[in-house]
Amino acid sequence: MSTRMMASNERMEFLRVQKTRTVRASVLDKAAVSVSRLTRDTPNHGFAEQHAPEDAFMLAYQLRDYEGDLWVDGRNLDLGSLRKGAFSFYDYKRSWQANLKSRFDCVNFHVPREAMTALEEDLGTRRVETLNPAPGADVADPVVSGLVGALLPAFEAPETASLLFLDHVSLALCTHLAITYGDATVTPPSPVRGLAPWQLVRACEMMDAQLDGSLKIAEIAAACRLSRSHFTRGFKLSTGMPPYRWITQRRIDRARDLLGSSRLSLQEIALSCGFADQSHFTRAFTRSTGISPGRWRQARRS
Repeated sequence: MSTRMMASNERMEFLRVQKTRTVRASVLDKAAVSVSRLTRDTPNHGFAEQHAPEDAFMLAYQLRDYEGDLWVDGRNLDLGSLRKGAFSFYDYKRSWQANLKSRFDCVNFHVPREAMTALEEDLGTRRVETLNPAPGADVADPVVSGLVGALLPAFEAPETASLLFLDHVSLALCTHLAITYGDATVTPPSPVRGLAPWQLVRACEMMDAQLDGSLKIAEIAAACRLSRSHFTRGFKLSTGMPPYRWITQRRIDRARDLLGSSRLSLQEIALSCGFADQSHFTRAFTRSTGISPGRWRQARRS
């Protein structure tokens, strides 16, 4: 299959929605999961184009109630309405045709087969041939809802989204789908201990050197001579938090030092601590400390 056809599915181009917002994450550094938010504020969008046949799945999560027509392999389904807060499932190896009738706001996941294969190799799950929700079924799942909610800020400001965080979410989603809807089983893992002192030092040094969040978990795990899943569990046991949360806290800690000891502007501190801009820095700092960086600096000086 050509790269152009793959991109059509991955970015949901066949749905003909302009200005689609997409973020991309890896699963165990072996496959990429892309997530797109698609919105239309007027009804009667019409028929979607034909998607490319592909060994991949789409999970469509509704942020508002939706109504439309759906055909699978040429057969019309009694779709009814898809509820806000629920998802439906599509297998790209089958033929789908949709008539988008109502307004919509949805978050769609493109999950290639390789993402499920990565779980088999690293986590010990049984091979997942397909996922079992019926075509067009309206599935309410609090785990999927929570993961979508965690991703929503990334669509508003993709430049502020940490790759470490996106990787965590994509791994959590694929594991949940495989076990809950793919009849996979997980081999009980051997007891995991915290990282060795040299591994913890190495991991923290690497993340400290790239506070912008551009570092991938797989790179840190490789430097520690561990698989990604073993590194992630070991790091949390050693520090009490996952890597992406640790790096966010380090940004805040470094910003506090600079706020108290330097005359740098808030914009300069934001950039030096790995934040995309001053606005991103202010939101993260206030969420962590309960006070804006400007007020924190004034209180410290007084």
